[in-house]
Amino acid sequence: MKSFFWSLIFIFCTWSLFFIGKGIDNLDIMAERYKRALDAGANAASGYRAYNTGKFIYNQGTGYGVGTQDGNNMPVDRDEAVKWFYRLFFRNLNMNDADKQKELKRYMPMKAIILYDRLMIADIDDNWYSYDPAGEREYVINYGGKSYKFTLSDQIYDIGNKTWIRAGDIGLDTRGRKALLTRYIMGQLDDFLNNRRNKESCNNYKIVFSLDDIDEKLSGINGINFLAFCEGIPISSLNPFRKERFFAYGIGGSEIIRP
Repeated sequence: MKSFFWSLIFIFCTWSLFFIGKGIDNLDIMAERYKRALDAGANAASGYRAYNTGKFIYNQGTGYGVGTQDGNNMPVDRDEAVKWFYRLFFRNLNMNDADKQKELKRYMPMKAIILYDRLMIADIDDNWYSYDPAGEREYVINYGGKSYKFTLSDQIYDIGNKTWIRAGDIGLDTRGRKALLTRYIMGQLDDFLNNRRNKESCNNYKIVFSLDDIDEKLSGINGINFLAFCEGIPISSLNPFRKERFFAYGIGGSEIIRP
């Protein structure tokens, strides 16, 4: 009798490990697939075809990437960029069915474009105005008791005095300015992800960038970037005793550069 009892425990444990193991395998497989597709899609969104014309880029001149004092920002057609992202993303997943694509889009809560002086974030419906009524938000950060509009360069705008200055004028070196702005952008992305509407999972996420480019495992924000976060279609647990769902989440990104 005791032998039979222990056999039942062994069988139960074996099957439990099998269910858990298969669930982990499925998550790992889907996470890797999403990651590859996200990177491919982000690369396409950052490419030449995400812009209206060649002139759209080449007319930016030598001032490319030095802030906004002289209107030298690089314009980005954000809706066109998202379209190109989806084309390559679904192609890499071999997902041609429109209904399947629509289902997966429900679990892609964030597409973001980090510009030199502002941040744009789109929700699951590719709506840019759920992040901010203006459809974008400038990098307005309080430092030393005053509010400044920061850029990805050392050029900042003194809002109170209505003048452009350099970060060094307020005691910020390159490393300190970059760390301050990177933390701000990470906070904005995290808040959007974790406080979004229609959130089905109980997961909270934290987007992390390198603050000083020293960490070899993390990318830093050194220019305009397109980012996409995919939580993934929920994967049901294979354990018949618990109704659980898991998410094979992933993030992909690519820097937008002039060809």
